[in-house]
Amino acid sequence: MADEGRNAGFPRRCCSRARRQPQESCGGSPWRRRSCWGRAGVKDPGSSASMAEQDQASGSLHGKKQLPAFTWEVRANDRNYHMQFKKKFAFCLTKKKYAGNAIKTAKYNIFTFLPLNLYEQFHRMANVYFVFVILLQTFPEISTLPWYTLLFPLSCLLTIRGLRDLIDDIGRHQSDRNINSRPCEILSGKSFCWQKWRDICVGDIVRLRKESFVPADMLLLCSSEPSSLCYVETADIDGETNLKFRQALLVTHQELVSEEIMAAFDGRVTCEEPNSRMHSFTGTLEWRGETYSLDSEKILLRGCKIRNTDVCYGLVIYAGTGTGRENKQPSGSGLTWSHHGEKKLDFCDATLLEAARRDSDPVLREFLRLLALCHTVMVEEKGDQLVYQAASPDEEALVLAARNLGYVFLARTQDTITISELGVKRTYKVLAMLDFNSDRKRMSVLVRDPQGTIRLYTKGADTVILERLQRRGPNETFTEMALDRFAEETLRTLCLASKEVSEVEYSVWSRRHREASILLQDRARELDKLYEEMEQNLQLLGATAIEDKLQDGVPETIQLLKLGNIKVWVLTGDKQETAMNIGYACKLLTDDMEILEEKEISKILRTYWVSNNHLSSSGEVLCSGCLSQQRPEASRNKKRALIISGDFLDKILHTGEVLKEKGWLWQRLACCRATGSQEQGSLVEKAFVDLATSCQAVICCRVTPKQKALIVELVKKHKKAITLAIGDGANDVNMIKTADIGVGISGLEGMQAVQCSDYALAQFSYLQRLLLVHGRWAYLRICKFLRYFFYKTFAGLMAQVWFAFHSGFTAQPLYEGWFLALYNIFYTAYPVLSVGLLEQDVSAKKSLEFPELYVIGQQDELFNYRVFGITLLHGVSTSLASFYIALWAFEDHVGSKVVGDYESFAVTVATSALLSVLVEFILDTKFWTALSFLMVTASLLLFCFFSFLTQSIDAFRIAPAIFRFPDASWNALTDPYVLLVVLLSLVVNTIPSLTVHLYCTITGKTTIQQKIRLKAKREPEPSVELRAHVPHGSFHRRSSYAFSHQEGYAGLITRGDSLRARTTRRTAPGLLHPETTPALSSLPSPSA
Repeated sequence: MADEGRNAGFPRRCCSRARRQPQESCGGSPWRRRSCWGRAGVKDPGSSASMAEQDQASGSLHGKKQLPAFTWEVRANDRNYHMQFKKKFAFCLTKKKYAGNAIKTAKYNIFTFLPLNLYEQFHRMANVYFVFVILLQTFPEISTLPWYTLLFPLSCLLTIRGLRDLIDDIGRHQSDRNINSRPCEILSGKSFCWQKWRDICVGDIVRLRKESFVPADMLLLCSSEPSSLCYVETADIDGETNLKFRQALLVTHQELVSEEIMAAFDGRVTCEEPNSRMHSFTGTLEWRGETYSLDSEKILLRGCKIRNTDVCYGLVIYAGTGTGRENKQPSGSGLTWSHHGEKKLDFCDATLLEAARRDSDPVLREFLRLLALCHTVMVEEKGDQLVYQAASPDEEALVLAARNLGYVFLARTQDTITISELGVKRTYKVLAMLDFNSDRKRMSVLVRDPQGTIRLYTKGADTVILERLQRRGPNETFTEMALDRFAEETLRTLCLASKEVSEVEYSVWSRRHREASILLQDRARELDKLYEEMEQNLQLLGATAIEDKLQDGVPETIQLLKLGNIKVWVLTGDKQETAMNIGYACKLLTDDMEILEEKEISKILRTYWVSNNHLSSSGEVLCSGCLSQQRPEASRNKKRALIISGDFLDKILHTGEVLKEKGWLWQRLACCRATGSQEQGSLVEKAFVDLATSCQAVICCRVTPKQKALIVELVKKHKKAITLAIGDGANDVNMIKTADIGVGISGLEGMQAVQCSDYALAQFSYLQRLLLVHGRWAYLRICKFLRYFFYKTFAGLMAQVWFAFHSGFTAQPLYEGWFLALYNIFYTAYPVLSVGLLEQDVSAKKSLEFPELYVIGQQDELFNYRVFGITLLHGVSTSLASFYIALWAFEDHVGSKVVGDYESFAVTVATSALLSVLVEFILDTKFWTALSFLMVTASLLLFCFFSFLTQSIDAFRIAPAIFRFPDASWNALTDPYVLLVVLLSLVVNTIPSLTVHLYCTITGKTTIQQKIRLKAKREPEPSVELRAHVPHGSFHRRSSYAFSHQEGYAGLITRGDSLRARTTRRTAPGLLHPETTPALSSLPSPSA
């Protein structure tokens, strides 16, 4: 499974002559942006970037879910109050209700490591089996070899695994220590003192500074920004890199103006117990006899980063709680320009720049003026430079594009905006800002120019702008053709339009606007109606297009994984529009897919539920509910994609609450046979997983880190599938640790994901080699390793069973004890180990060229019960041939040196079996290296060396009870008759393998790899490569506005909340509250 990953920011392509390729990123998941724009009838690809749209947290829990219990009470500056509360957690044991702020992710300490690690290791049944065998070998009556010869390899294995766990845990201890030791300022007495994160307690007041991380979940009390705004980045929580604003209560903003007053603050917060819902919060603050409502807009979550805010103060509520975009610098751009009648679009910056400077085209002039006026960007003067601060990179990039073409945004106040038009400074009076929201998908600004003319400038999604045009002419038709071309290239489009407003029309509209803005009920609906009236009869100026430029190889990687029959799911904290645009950009979603959203999913799940409970709306029995049959027409004709939100997923994970949305259906189900709530929930979960796995793509948006892990758990539970999770941020850690295989991308979001992962990658595209090359090779090697391990064990040691039939089933072993001890350690281990490390059936290039080869592992074709059975029969037949050929030869004849004794017989059987195993290894190895030759040679040399060492006369004289075969190998293997017996056994044991290979060659039975190669020769196909310009069957225009912008910033500007005073400030000791008279700006910039 794949998580989308998110690193801060995207490179923007601004107006410049050169077009350069972005530099290679060393991490993060893979997003960079390009924008294309132009005036009506003209296509002008050019600057800019877009970013994930900010979360509109409502702060309300009053939905369909049950309200939480408000039993969490926090008193400011009162540690003693919180320390007195205890709660039971096991039997009669208790612990503090209000936990400290120190975190602990390590599993062991110096005292518990040895017992706990051994306890975990002996959960593996293989280790228990070896201990049992060692215990049996301590009884002389049944012992076949010394017990210590088995204890040694087991001890080595336990030691290696223990050291690995120890090193991992030391890393966790170090990480915990670094986080817990981060410095912070805590209010102690009447002043702030520097302490460490682990010293923070619930109820403490903490001072945070710009670029610092929030150490605990806390209530924002005040900040140095106007109206106590605080800008935060939540990349470590939900992966979103765009800034969000939080705002303190007015009462705390106005009253808490000094450290003395802060120290005397005795407010009491009552809220819900700690939980995993990071997008919602409900509580109250009681202070000085008044009660104030709290929601998520006033909460700073642990892990957030303070941005563009010098100082802020927070009251700790909860303590101890707790994709892949590429961050690049602007990398040049290209603009497209063509004349009205041209069909071909030529990339040329110079033409557009020259046209803008000539100032002869009124439509182009209005187009660039709109880019400079219609936005929520703020500007600051730093020295002699203008620094733009925007809520999204799209906004900033379009303003920069206008600046590069001569229309420079200079300054903003509460009711004016100043720009420079080709060197001429002009100030426009802002009469109204018609804010963006996800329903309107557009924003407008109503201004009066220096000549007194009132104009409306509007930009928004093409679908909403085009239907509000005054007329449709040739220019509009050509622009629509350009929009279709943009859609072919999977770009997100934006249309720009304007109109002139008469004084009479504005006067009437302005009065109605003032009346609607002070309504207590239905205010938003009435304002939307007024906005709708104003935004009619527009004149189209042009269009822009923004490309989600991925890291190299991201679409190709996803396509290859899908060809390898790997299901790719995206789990993201982004909003739905963002997630869908990411899906289209990486080719996970295509225009020919049917999108199943929550309404359709609910209907399918309800039908599935009714079918499996044998009920219909009329009480009739239905056939078994197969999810693919719920929408047969879609299954036959269309590919499907499933898109759900975290809230909807929460209903599914809580005993199927999605079914309660239809009252009649729930009442009907209440009459069904009694079924436990756990079984009901399991049925809904399984239905959801079945539906999701039947789709070609699944995108889960607005999911929390905990929900990401739960989704992985659901798939593991109901599909019995091997899951892989890939992420790049701290918000992906739970998912990575839950999956069978965790992959961390090292990037700008930190190393938390890497530290908790099994594999670390620098780029998402490296995943294709990890899975399709190294992953498939690993499966091949493991399967061959297991096959040869079982084969060599059966081939070499089953002869002891056949010997027992001839020795009266006594405890006498056939082989020398040292041969038994060293057979699996030195004589046959190295060749099998070389197969497990080096074997390849096809090259890396072929593995990527034919991703279908990966299906072999998914179908368990290389090792299953059938393969194990064949391996067992092969090993048994080898042992039978080695034993009975030697027995037949030794029954009636003796060699020239009279070697027909028990010891020579044992050496003959052992040598025949060992050589047969090594020859089988040689025949079946497809990829030979110098190390492979060395391993085979080492096995033979070690056999000779240890045979000489353990069978020497001197060793026998020293310890005859241990070294019982003096000169046995020398006497046997120097006899030609014995050598011929060994050669005969070797030939007989090799014939089956040679026969199988010859049969496959003669009959033309091809392997899967050969079939794929033949197919490629018959039907040559280009290598998998996805380009943005590949045309689609239909155009699916997507709004960049819905992707990048956020509701609320226009309100901050018009109220003046986000505007800093130029000089006048009201200061107090230790705290800073600027007056709200606006002159300059301070809206946040993601790149600040």
